[in-house]
Amino acid sequence: MNIVYQNALAEVSTILPLLPKDLLEKIPKSLLNFIEQKKSKSYMLNVNLEKTLSEQNLLKETRIILSLLYRSYLCDPEQSRKLKIEDEIEVNKKYSYENLFKK
Repeated sequence: MNIVYQNALAEVSTILPLLPKDLLEKIPKSLLNFIEQKKSKSYMLNVNLEKTLSEQNLLKETRIILSLLYRSYLCDPEQSRKLKIEDEIEVNKKYSYENLFKK
């Protein structure tokens, strides 16, 4: 695993304990163990509790992992369905025939 993802997992590992216990329990223990095993042991994130998550200086990969965790485990099924549709629309736009062959 490359260092960027190890650092992102270290950031995720720092953020997850800040969740309410009932939300943290929705994430499978095997996934939490994976995060702990694969995270960078030397990378440190300083979380400013005065700022929202979106205001934190997080790696792009951390934001992606957190969004996947939210969509897969933390939000309700209807919200998850809507987010998956939005993601699919974005991917289809980005990789549309017209966009792939632009110079």
